Amino acid sequence: MKKLIIILLAFGLFSSCSEYQKVYNGKDPAAKYKMAWEMYEKGKYRKADQLFTQIDKYYKFKPQYQRLLFAHAMSLYNMKQYLSAGELFRKFTRLFPESSKAEEADFYIVKAYYKLSPKYSVDQAYTERGIQEVAQFLKKYPYSKFKKEVNEINKELTQKIEKKYFEISKQYYNLDYYKSAIVAFNNFLIDYPGSIYKPDALFYRFKAAADLALNSVESKKEERLKKAVEYYKNFTQKYKNTSYQKEAEKLYNKLEAELKKKASNEV
Repeated sequence: MKKLIIILLAFGLFSSCSEYQKVYNGKDPAAKYKMAWEMYEKGKYRKADQLFTQIDKYYKFKPQYQRLLFAHAMSLYNMKQYLSAGELFRKFTRLFPESSKAEEADFYIVKAYYKLSPKYSVDQAYTERGIQEVAQFLKKYPYSKFKKEVNEINKELTQKIEKKYFEISKQYYNLDYYKSAIVAFNNFLIDYPGSIYKPDALFYRFKAAADLALNSVESKKEERLKKAVEYYKNFTQKYKNTSYQKEAEKLYNKLEAELKKKASNEV
């Protein structure tokens, strides 16, 4: 009985494949259109994509094209071909701006670039493009049903950019380029004032300034010590209870001791 079931299933699968192949190799656009929809509705997106691609030129100026184009873009999206999907969704919104599906197509453009966004440590061109797409979407659809998800995407993409530039700034510190680190952290704090990495940036700016001051030549030491103390106060006034607190206090005490030493030497 089991063998019979397996044979019947295999026969059905073979018949389905041979029917698809027959339509795919044929020349009837209507048959291809019908088969494309069958494949799409069954979640067989690669086969649907192949047929949609074949019949695109036949339906370009027909009423069915709007439906076909959206489904083709969705097929590519579900195949994780996000760049191609985004391009087709863009084409859809350009050709059918008044469509009931236009907002959804714009939403999937945002999602496509979100999916293309890589880990923070590599080039962030797709992430930056995603942020641009988010801004355009929210401007175009301020009351969209997709607004909550788009805002979450924007938050994640923005934090990825922030993390990249925070880590670049921190790398200067790790390489003992203290002056470059201070400049980089200052720029970071100006560019991303509301960043979740702001406490970290303030601490590492202080730490870079402290290390620079403590290792400075005597002629520049006092000025740099005072600047480091200023950065310490700026950090502790804003963030009093962080994991950096003990380390910050220890460094601050060293700075104060150095300043007292310089003051006593000048008497």
